[in-house]
Order: sequence, then C-alpha cells, then structure tokens
Amino acid sequence: MQNPFLVETQQPLVGITGQRCGYIQLAPATETTHYGFLPQELFQAATDWAAILEAMGAKRVYWIMLSEVVSHLHLHLYPRWEETETKGLALFEQRDQPGQKKWTNEAIFALNRWAVQHHVHIIQP
Repeated sequence: MQNPFLVETQQPLVGITGQRCGYIQLAPATETTHYGFLPQELFQAATDWAAILEAMGAKRVYWIMLSEVVSHLHLHLYPRWEETETKGLALFEQRDQPGQKKWTNEAIFALNRWAVQHHVHIIQP
C-alpha cells in the first residue's frame, strides 16, 4: 500500500480524518518507521486534539498505534461519544462503518484551528 502520509507539504505533521467525528490518524510528514525518530510535536498535537475532543463532550479518547498496513508510524485518535455504547478496540474496528457520528461544524472548526496551531496538513478523504 502506498504511504498516505507522504504528501507534498511544508507542514511537519499530516492528519487524515475518518468518517467518525473527531477520528484522525496523525503522523510525521517524513517517512518514520522507528520510534526514536518520532518528533515530540506529534505527541503534543495528539494530546491537544484529545483535550479538544474531551471539551466537546467525548467520554473517552482512545489512542492506538498499529502501523501494520503502512509501516510509517502513526497514531489513531478516536473518540467515544456519550451516545456510543461500543468501547475500546471494538469501537476502533467500527470506525469506518455506517452509523458513525458525523463531523459537526464545531468539530471541523476545532480541527482546522488545531491544525494551524500545530502545523498539521489535513487530508479529508
């Protein structure tokens, strides 16, 4: 599979949104396959995005790092909203299935503001 994080950008980080409101994959914009090369900016951006989601009402924000399909190290951040009964990995596995909470205008605005603050190039498939 082609690495979706390697895009032409001047930003140090790349974020790919998913169908679920608030779900994002976050990675360095340069090929990174070893933990020792992950930039600290990645973790600060992820922490801040999780805090924004919590402020918008997420009951839990899960972080997962699998990097199996693409070896480029990246974080998945996905929220569990109040109306969601599914938890943990089962929720992650459902992230692209129909019926997910759709992105709200508030979440899109917050994402764009966060992206500017943390120099994240956003890709919305």
